[in-house]
Amino acid sequence: MKKIFPATAIGALVLLIIGTFADLRIDQALYMPGNGFSAFFERLAPLIGATVLMIGAALLFWTYRFVRENLAKLVLSGLVYLGSTLLGLALCYKYCHLFGVAYGVIVAILIAAIVYKIPDELKRRYRWAGIVIVAVFLCSMGVLEVAKILWGRVRFRAMQGDLDLFTPWYHPNGKHYLVAAGGVADNIKSFPSGHSLWAGSTLSLCLLALVEPRWKSKEGMVFGLALVYALVVMLSRMMQGAHFLSDVTVGFALPLLALWLARHLLLKQLAQHYPQEYALV
Repeated sequence: MKKIFPATAIGALVLLIIGTFADLRIDQALYMPGNGFSAFFERLAPLIGATVLMIGAALLFWTYRFVRENLAKLVLSGLVYLGSTLLGLALCYKYCHLFGVAYGVIVAILIAAIVYKIPDELKRRYRWAGIVIVAVFLCSMGVLEVAKILWGRVRFRAMQGDLDLFTPWYHPNGKHYLVAAGGVADNIKSFPSGHSLWAGSTLSLCLLALVEPRWKSKEGMVFGLALVYALVVMLSRMMQGAHFLSDVTVGFALPLLALWLARHLLLKQLAQHYPQEYALV
């Protein structure tokens, strides 16, 4: 993992540089309105993202031994669990409506049941992983939502017939193009990509392998699978004309960088409590 994170970050930087000079041309080449491939991932990505958030929240709350814990700590973790689960359900509903809600409720129940059965001797380390997963997701989302408002970048599909609306990713517009883009706020939320962020958040699932003694050597494999999935989602968003290459790259990079930092802090905690296992990881 010491080499995988820097290599992935360098790859993201290369994509951002390419997008800086070729965003418009790339979307013109990839744009396929109404294709089933991108429509499928448009709905899948928020479901998977919500699942990741609910996994982290469940690990944060259901790993406590409730009788022995401090009441304030339980209340706080319970509020985070409830809020994160509701956010996950809202995400599912926004993109998949009643099916999404049904999916979210069933998944939340299954996750809680599985987490509750984690052996007592492993619950603390899984709780730490859950805290990181939730923090990576929520912090990345917070930055993304602010950036969308400040940048106000017009989506490629909203500028058909008027490519003069295009601006490079490093040029914040605020709400300047709201009327020109058709008066719909969603049309000026191209930068960064939320779907790419939700796909990138799946990288944090590698922490489940890190904290499980039997799976520690599989952390890189979990990260790699999540990376392939994220790249597919990023491609699908450009095919739909919802985002440019720079949009999806920055959306992906937000959870990547947050995870990079948070994993370092998690390792320090693990090495402190389990030095024989994690001192050299």
